[in-house]
Amino acid sequence: MRERVLVPRERDIENESVAARHELLGRVDVPAGRCGTSTDKGVPERVFTLNGEIRPQIPSTPGERQFWRIVNASPDRYADLAVDGQQLEVVALDGIPLSCHDHTRHTLKLDHILLAPAGRVEAIVTGPPLGTRSSLSTRCVDTGPDGDQNSGMVLGDLVSDPEAHSSSHRVPTTSGTPMFREFSRDQIKKLETNTPDFTVVFTEDKEGFYINGEKFSMDSAPMLKVRLGSLQHWRIVNQRHELHPFHIHQTHFLAYSISGVRPDKPEWLDTVNVPYGGSVDLVTDFTDPLIRGMSLFHCHLLNHEDKGMMAKILFE
Repeated sequence: MRERVLVPRERDIENESVAARHELLGRVDVPAGRCGTSTDKGVPERVFTLNGEIRPQIPSTPGERQFWRIVNASPDRYADLAVDGQQLEVVALDGIPLSCHDHTRHTLKLDHILLAPAGRVEAIVTGPPLGTRSSLSTRCVDTGPDGDQNSGMVLGDLVSDPEAHSSSHRVPTTSGTPMFREFSRDQIKKLETNTPDFTVVFTEDKEGFYINGEKFSMDSAPMLKVRLGSLQHWRIVNQRHELHPFHIHQTHFLAYSISGVRPDKPEWLDTVNVPYGGSVDLVTDFTDPLIRGMSLFHCHLLNHEDKGMMAKILFE
């Protein structure tokens, strides 16, 4: 398959002229009206680019299956991605193949996939029939009453082109035994039912943003130390009226409960949205022997982490 790396990133249009702003919003088909419960008013101040362009064309031969690696590189915008007329055939989330912890599971078909800032997805997409096109879009995301408007819009157009078969990188053929790290169901279930080993509480006030009442600084001591080789039950609590994407460096976690409700199929991630006024329970994997030293966990909204919603973790 042909491989594409697609990088949605936001472009600030706040300082554009009124005419230029409306022209850009029209090009990406931003719907009229308010998105979600946000009390943020006015015309959206940012639009998505895709690999630095406003609504580029993505060529495909008719019916071609392409392998897309997508990273949401926006500082503050969520991307709820969908492709017209088809399901995304997801292979990996946040750099972890679905088969990594379940060798019988290779793909997952989804109508759409929500990527927080820093979220990644790898998926197979099929090109439209000859002479037609379909769009890669992001849907409205409700970021909460205190959040920013996160309107839907078109990121790019998948265009059928019989000549689109030349220069793009193709997924290399691989060999050898796939990486597979199995945890027993009993092991996971015991952690899920135990009291959390560690709780992260997101709060804010007029002075900034906090984790467990503490604001990050470069000379902060580690908030906790973790012995390598363990699995832990973590709970992430969002006490505010705005979505917060929780992210941790060097490791992944199984997000198995969202505000007390178990998803149909919990996924291994390193970035997860914590509902406003809600919580997420995680089985956090500290067993990888490559994990080293001082690291970080934080909210992945850039404005929030820069204003204190970040903390250090020491791996020992």
